[in-house]
Amino acid sequence: MVDFAETVADEELRSSLIRILSGSKKIFRRFKDALSSDGRELARYYQFVENRNRERVMDWLESIGVKAIIDQ
Repeated sequence: MVDFAETVADEELRSSLIRILSGSKKIFRRFKDALSSDGRELARYYQFVENRNRERVMDWLESIGVKAIIDQ
């Protein structure tokens, strides 16, 4: 979430997200609530998470010697 927050162009939203991430309660819910104020950023967040998860899976597969074939 921190990596994504740092990519947000809107300075006010970026500051809000970073402030939320420095909190201690209900961070995920508060982060998503703040993002929901901007539908495009929320959609971009979900795409960002999907891409990061794909990278992690591909790195893991490579680390155990498996070559993945991606069909897009």
